[in-house]
Amino acid sequence: MPISNEDKLHLLRDLIENQAAENYMTTDEAQQIERLLSSLATDPALQPAVLETLEQIQQKHQLNHEPFDQNDVEQWLNVLTIE
Repeated sequence: MPISNEDKLHLLRDLIENQAAENYMTTDEAQQIERLLSSLATDPALQPAVLETLEQIQQKHQLNHEPFDQNDVEQWLNVLTIE
């Protein structure tokens, strides 16, 4: 059974919060983030601010597979929590 976009956003938030808190990201987590971003980016029902945030996360994620900057994470979580 496929998971809803709301569940995907929740999982993405959890992964981002976790890696920011631990300052570490496993290969599996990085791959899961990439899959979630790809899946969510194709949903036209998401708010434009959420789609823009997903694009920002994807750009940062593609540039390096190191943990995200805490300031970026806080901004992203604020937008992703609205959805």
